[in-house]
Amino acid sequence: MSESPRVRFAPSPTGYLHVGGARTALFNWLFARQTGGASVLRMEDTDAARNTEQARETIFRGLDWLGLAPDEGPEHGGAFGPYSQSERGDVYAAAVAELQARGVVYPCFCTKERLAELRARQEANKERYGYDRHCLRIDADALQQRLDAGEPHTLRLRVPEGETVIDDLVRGEVTVAHADVEDIILVRADGAPVYNLVVVMDDHHMGITHVLRGEDHLTNTFKQAILFKALGWELPRYGHLPLILGPKGEGKLSKRKHPEAALDHYQDRGFHPEAFVNWLALIGWSFDDQTEIMSRDELVERFSLDRINKSGARLDIQKLEHLSGHYIREMDTDALTSAVLPHLQSAGFVGADVSDADRQKAGLIAVALQERLVAFGDAVEQSRWAYEPITGYEGKAEKNLKKGEDVPGLLRAYAAGLPDPLPDPDAHEAHARAFAESKDLGFGRLVHPLRAAWTGRPVGPPLFDIAAILGQEEVLGRLEQAAAWIEDQPAAES
Repeated sequence: MSESPRVRFAPSPTGYLHVGGARTALFNWLFARQTGGASVLRMEDTDAARNTEQARETIFRGLDWLGLAPDEGPEHGGAFGPYSQSERGDVYAAAVAELQARGVVYPCFCTKERLAELRARQEANKERYGYDRHCLRIDADALQQRLDAGEPHTLRLRVPEGETVIDDLVRGEVTVAHADVEDIILVRADGAPVYNLVVVMDDHHMGITHVLRGEDHLTNTFKQAILFKALGWELPRYGHLPLILGPKGEGKLSKRKHPEAALDHYQDRGFHPEAFVNWLALIGWSFDDQTEIMSRDELVERFSLDRINKSGARLDIQKLEHLSGHYIREMDTDALTSAVLPHLQSAGFVGADVSDADRQKAGLIAVALQERLVAFGDAVEQSRWAYEPITGYEGKAEKNLKKGEDVPGLLRAYAAGLPDPLPDPDAHEAHARAFAESKDLGFGRLVHPLRAAWTGRPVGPPLFDIAAILGQEEVLGRLEQAAAWIEDQPAAES
């Protein structure tokens, strides 16, 4: 074992990066940074039929977005590589030979059909399910004959009598009786090593000292602990993180039931990545009962395994939106503009080549929306009026255009009195207030139809920021468009 802590995040590249996996990666990264240890990224890609390059890239992209670059891994190299299990066949073959030499594994010739019959019989008799060691009772001569004949077989670990005790870093002492653990298949009939074997090999040979992972791996931990002991190796310290529950607390967060389970759900919407890391750390862990907003450096300083909850933690999307909104409001204009622009490009509002005019307009939008955004991608819908023509007026906006006498005349009079060029937002607001006073109107009687005319909506960012974003020509054109639209509406029945 290494003297300094070594932890690992070991996803399988068979689908998207789960938010639970992202939290596991974060907790391991925080622990390594706090203790001066090393974080390792390892690809558990032995399932060749399900692995995809796209899933692999999704993992890399997700970790990069979170700012959780490992110290060692497939893209970073290191002294303990290769870091993809598909490239470590020689290590596993040597381990199998070691197990055979120690006499702790035995060939199992049982077919899938026999194992299915065994399970059905045990269920019918309400017996504990497990392998019955049928093949362990084959005499030596018959065993050798079957091996010489090339009969397909797996290799099983012979689980010894006794019990295994895990001093879990999160859950405390957990014990399992070996009588409750069936003899584990370590090598499939095709010669491929199984998950529990390769994980033990990799954790040992990569010098992993601490394994922090979801509590759904607890049953695997007992099997792996037995295998570590069978090989005469020192076990790493284990800590099992609580499950993440759905947004309503309705059971385990599920890829099938919850779109929120995928990390790219949050990337695509454009949550502030530092806010997301802050939020992710609070799912099942807390510094105290009050503190929520913590920088990455503060998380590293304050993170401790003894503050991890034992019970499941609900995915609180509202808390994420609150935190992300806070972080966005702290951004300077240039950084916020750079964060919003890719989403405006994805929506087709801005082309691939961003001109100075594009960036200037995006900057005005970013400033106007800054108090309202909880995710950068939300700027698309909230600024649609700035890039697309008005084709209709939303419910309350329509009512605001029809409310009161001679709204068309009011809009045209306002247009006629607008300075050219448009004043800055503060000066424009002063002009509007003076105009309303000259017409003996409450300010609301003016600004509500103005907003409806300029955006087609009843609510939005500051009104005179909107005018600055649209510019003189568009402001005047939309005022006339709204006035004409009102006049085209059928008269209300008396």
